[in-house]
Amino acid sequence: MSDRFWGNLAAGFLGGLLVAIGGAFKDAPYEGFDPATFWRSPALGAFWGVVLGEAFRGASYPLIGLSTIGLERVTVETLKLGRARAGLYVPSKFTDVGEWGRTHWSQTNP
Repeated sequence: MSDRFWGNLAAGFLGGLLVAIGGAFKDAPYEGFDPATFWRSPALGAFWGVVLGEAFRGASYPLIGLSTIGLERVTVETLKLGRARAGLYVPSKFTDVGEWGRTHWSQTNP
């Protein structure tokens, strides 16, 4: 495989890793840390980095990494929406104690 392939893979992986670190920093204090969902973003980022690198051969690595962030978010949120509509997924913010230790609005009775 070419050096360009590995560069695209690395750029996508790093873009996905930035998403994973940001998501862990934001959500882990309230929802806990799950290694499986943490590594999902870098894996999808690597995939999209390779796809984008092949589709846009003249693109720079930073541009591929940044574009990967958007595609990773669209992919994950679309998959979560499909799973939620099928009844296979409930976001943990609706099942656990809400932000800052208060009961989440969805858990209160009117």
